[in-house]
Amino acid sequence: MKFKAALLMGLTTLLLSSPTTTEARRRACRLWNCGVGPINCLDDYSCAPCGPVCEPKWQEVECTVMVPETSYETRRVMTTQYTHEVRQRPVTYYERVPRTEVRQVSYTVCDPVKREKTVPHVTCRPVYEDREVSYNYCEPVYEQKVGYRTVCRAEWDEVPYEYTVMVPRTEWHTGVRKVCHMEPVTAMRTVCVDEGCWVDNVVAAPCCNIGCGPGNCGCYTVCRPIICRRWQPNIVQKQIPYMTCRPVYVDQEYRYCTTVCEPQTRTCTRRVCRMVPEKQEYTYTVCHMEQKTAVRNVRVCRYVQETSERVVHYTEMVPRTETREEKYTVYDCVPHEKMVDYTVCVPVQVEKEIQVPVCHMVPKTIVKRIPVPCSTCPGNTCY
Repeated sequence: MKFKAALLMGLTTLLLSSPTTTEARRRACRLWNCGVGPINCLDDYSCAPCGPVCEPKWQEVECTVMVPETSYETRRVMTTQYTHEVRQRPVTYYERVPRTEVRQVSYTVCDPVKREKTVPHVTCRPVYEDREVSYNYCEPVYEQKVGYRTVCRAEWDEVPYEYTVMVPRTEWHTGVRKVCHMEPVTAMRTVCVDEGCWVDNVVAAPCCNIGCGPGNCGCYTVCRPIICRRWQPNIVQKQIPYMTCRPVYVDQEYRYCTTVCEPQTRTCTRRVCRMVPEKQEYTYTVCHMEQKTAVRNVRVCRYVQETSERVVHYTEMVPRTETREEKYTVYDCVPHEKMVDYTVCVPVQVEKEIQVPVCHMVPKTIVKRIPVPCSTCPGNTCY
């Protein structure tokens, strides 16, 4: 219903604000009046025709709404914490205890025995014979032949050509440079001067007695004061002038020369060699091999096998078995028990305070503007 009333109010405002005819304003009034009735009153033709168009009115209404407000509360909850606890448990470990035993061990020993035997022996004896053997050989035959070849003969020609040289030239330029000279300046400095004076202090001297004698005027006591003079310093700072020199830089013109190279083209002649081919006759020697056959005596060696016997001495290893006692170590595993410390985690229930956000619905009074329905349609049957 709220959406329906808002929709009708928007349509009415749009129709009333736009520059329309009287019929449009009446239609807006009918839509507004029908909007507060049943749903079937949305038809424009089911509403009674409106009278004069009334201006929209608004009224302010106070209403209460629930506003969520979050606050934090302190609650006590139970949590589980783990503490480390050291416990002991028995552990069995094994210790290896050595002991010595004796056993009989059999082993084999080989004794060398010298023996001899007769074995057949085959030898090869060389026998030399003379035989005639024919063989082929090549004999070189030399022959002179005439041939022609092309050789190049050098001819020299004088050819002019141009080349460029760099000719140096001296140019003078004027520049400016900084020249430093010392200028005397009077400055002030602070010195300490002792303007003290001598001060006389009177110190009482001890009394001295002059005795009575022939050279003395009489017997009396002399008490004469002693004056001590000392210097009383008075350090005074004074400003005294002194002469010093400061550097002054002045611009000074000077001349300097530079060397500039200018390209110049010159002409000269040079000798160029060109090769001229020409045909030349020459004689060369050709060697070819001619095959010939000859006979020569060759001494040939052949071997004849002969069988004989010989005595061979050899050493044979004869095995024999011996027995000996041998000591060896055997380890026995002996169990032992000992207490071992280990750490376990024990759960402990601890109660602690935490801050929990809590949402409350708080009533709040607001002022709301609502439209007042137009009552210019008394014949409307939708109410």
